[in-house]
Amino acid sequence: MPPSPDTQRRILAIFAHPDDELAIGGLLARYAAEGVAVTLACATRGEAATIYSPPEYGATPENLAQVRTREMECCCAALGIEDLRWLDWPDGGVAGLDRDQATAQVVGLLRALRPQLLFTHPEHGGYPHPDHIAVHQIVLAAWQAAADPAYRPELGAPWAAAKLYVRVFPASFFESNPAFAQFRVQLNGQQLPFFATPDEEISTTLDVSAWVERRMAAWDCHRSQHNPQGMWSEVSDEARRDYTSREALQLIAHRLPNAPQPESDLWAGIASSAGAALAEEASAAAAAEADASIDAASAAAGDRLLIALRSRRTYLLIYQDFLKSSPKPDFAELLTTLIDHTQELIALLSGALRRIDRSPLRAGLNEKLLGQAGSRKGAAGKLNFIIVGAARNLEWYAQQLAHNDPPAIKAIWQELITVETQDQQLAKELLALIEQSTGNNL
Repeated sequence: MPPSPDTQRRILAIFAHPDDELAIGGLLARYAAEGVAVTLACATRGEAATIYSPPEYGATPENLAQVRTREMECCCAALGIEDLRWLDWPDGGVAGLDRDQATAQVVGLLRALRPQLLFTHPEHGGYPHPDHIAVHQIVLAAWQAAADPAYRPELGAPWAAAKLYVRVFPASFFESNPAFAQFRVQLNGQQLPFFATPDEEISTTLDVSAWVERRMAAWDCHRSQHNPQGMWSEVSDEARRDYTSREALQLIAHRLPNAPQPESDLWAGIASSAGAALAEEASAAAAAEADASIDAASAAAGDRLLIALRSRRTYLLIYQDFLKSSPKPDFAELLTTLIDHTQELIALLSGALRRIDRSPLRAGLNEKLLGQAGSRKGAAGKLNFIIVGAARNLEWYAQQLAHNDPPAIKAIWQELITVETQDQQLAKELLALIEQSTGNNL
């Protein structure tokens, strides 16, 4: 049964395939149980998926769409979701849809349902499935367009959803479960990796431990997709339950004057008193105000902050990789210091990007730099790599100070210079000690 028009709190979750919704299964179950109007929209029927169930289950390539539709209905019943919608886009073909038409379809949903919270795949898809990535792009475009009174007025009155979230994998889970980190999804001859998000960049962690059993029951519904060699096959039941008891989210867009970071309450900042629903005029005004708050200077600075964040995230992986080679204490101590400093800078840059409504997830990694670091052998070679990289970074940071950035952004460039200078000096001092030593190795 669809939510009644006078329901106060509403959630809309949009995912690509049946069973993708379980990325936030605990969240959906929790809020459905609390009386929130939860709508789940599935983009495809999953008709192109591999079938893993035994023959007696009855799933065939010819009827898989119908089978997965029943499985999804079973899943929604387990999670307590009463409103399931289908976009009926082609499985494996979402990226090829007419983007304007797809965006308008989602805008129609947003304006009809008027949710405060919207959930979908992250920009990289969680793993790079083209459907996941396309759904993210379409939902993000619809989130923006739905609030614009000039966009397709025939689709209904404008609606500005307050928050847009994506589900992410914490890097700490990858570190504690290396088999999961190494797992690859087989798709059309490709091996697709899962992506981790540094814990310090995660904006929201939600306790859903009381709803783990519901989530497990929901997964049981998707029997055609129970791959015995799937992503959880090498993860202990204890680790899996621990993972599913907390859901990590990234707030990638919002229309609030202030969005608390980090947060453990999805409704933080959103009026929740009786009768509190965003009126049409207020929602359109909030959207216009949020858009106006991102001036040209901040938008330009955002591009450069993303470059800086990409560099810091890449160097964090490099330092962590160097540390795994079991260096002697002096080098290990330096690397630990560099890791700590880099994590602090990542948090600083991520916070600045969120304040100007730019998603830190867009930063990505510098794969070329990672490859160059991997070729460095021995402590001296690795230290030289660190020192040269710091010199290049310092030169680039100094160039940023010449831009007409807001004072808060200029302070970030100065902080990057201060920390990078300190780290470079520490690396130089250790390299000098190495070169003086007879073994020339740590």
